[in-house]
Amino acid sequence: MTRSRSVTRSNPSMRLTDEQIAAEATRRLAWDTAVPPNTLQVKVSHGRITLLGVLQHNEQRAAALEDVSRLFGVTGVSDHAIIKAKLP
Repeated sequence: MTRSRSVTRSNPSMRLTDEQIAAEATRRLAWDTAVPPNTLQVKVSHGRITLLGVLQHNEQRAAALEDVSRLFGVTGVSDHAIIKAKLP
């Protein structure tokens, strides 16, 4: 007896819309305490996420990229966030 399992990732009915990906990415960023609230804007086009905004530390950027890069349906991430440290 032979078992076979086929997984098709390019099935259009299984793909998330850009709006669904953007909503999930925004939700994940909101839950991550390493990323300050309301600092990043998420745009999605054809599964590719673009992050826009201003952060204070590279660690925040790394956390944000980790949050969104592994989401189902994401084909890539463009990081356009700017790091601006607050002056004392």
